[in-house]
Amino acid sequence: MNILSIIYSSISLALLLVSIITLVIKQWSLKSPPVFYFLGLEGFIAIWVICGLLQVIFSNPADQTLPTIFITIGIISNGLAMISTGLFASSLSGEIPLKQTALLFIFSLIGGVIAVTLSRDVFKVTYDSTLDISKSSANLVWLVCLAGGVILAGSFLMWHVIRQKRIITQKHKLSINFILAGVVIAFYGSIVLYAVRYLTHVKLFLHLELVSTSIGTFLITVGMLIGGKTALYGTSRVISINIYDDTGINRFQGFFIRRHSMNQHLVAGVASAIATFASEIIGEEVFPREIDLGDYSLILVKEGKFVGFIACKYPSYQIHTGLRRIMKNYKPEMTFKEIVKLIDNFLPYGPPQADSTYEGSAIIG
Repeated sequence: MNILSIIYSSISLALLLVSIITLVIKQWSLKSPPVFYFLGLEGFIAIWVICGLLQVIFSNPADQTLPTIFITIGIISNGLAMISTGLFASSLSGEIPLKQTALLFIFSLIGGVIAVTLSRDVFKVTYDSTLDISKSSANLVWLVCLAGGVILAGSFLMWHVIRQKRIITQKHKLSINFILAGVVIAFYGSIVLYAVRYLTHVKLFLHLELVSTSIGTFLITVGMLIGGKTALYGTSRVISINIYDDTGINRFQGFFIRRHSMNQHLVAGVASAIATFASEIIGEEVFPREIDLGDYSLILVKEGKFVGFIACKYPSYQIHTGLRRIMKNYKPEMTFKEIVKLIDNFLPYGPPQADSTYEGSAIIG
């Protein structure tokens, strides 16, 4: 039994469990697709690590049945982790041409990996007495697809994090640097270590890629915790949020950024007009969900007699999802503080601040 590999797997699993538990405690309240995708990423990596540990424990020169099962599940879990990575980056990136192409390639490459892994004619598991473990072997297509899927998924996430670094404020720079380091170690570091192990067959490198992936994931988690929900999830530049009733009365107004170039009076006028007349003129079934105001966009969600508006730059799917959840939970009798807490639960931008004319309380009609 390869004790060194068991140590690697155990360390990796411990780091992943700490990351998963911490994120569930700190960020589950968002209940947004990015959170679910990232937890899915960590969960699939954890399954991959567990299967690596079981692969070592059940390695047997006489019978490869159990090692084959664990190796196969581990590889498929690794592939699903890359798909979760692509979906995670995609859910944060707004409407950009790049993401559909990137997702298509990631799905194609991982699909190739899974197809070859399930082919017993190509993918084989044999016992290696030098490494003291049952290990897999496949053709060059499998290796290229696996490496390509990991590199592309990591690069897509890296692109998003670098883009995010240009959007966030200075106080979140340290957080993003942790996340960047984590992406490099988790994706590029692991593929390099796996390639070295695959080519050299040195016992020292066996399952060391699990440690690299887990350390990288842990660093991403640390970065997310340092920066709160905003550092990685806050991909839009949100100016304000308003809630109007169907008579056009503003029931709530909060600001995330006080210094901005957007004409707030124009937004208020458009919002009030839409809240009052839009659904009657164009019908509930085609109520507008997003209005382009040039440099900024107005996101709208109607729930009963109330309409929520978010004025932002770089609108994303997460903004739409968060606003829908806010409006579903909004009650007209809520105080300003209660509404602020509600918004902070479902949007990763911190609590909005009251405009000076609101004197810290919600407007109740």
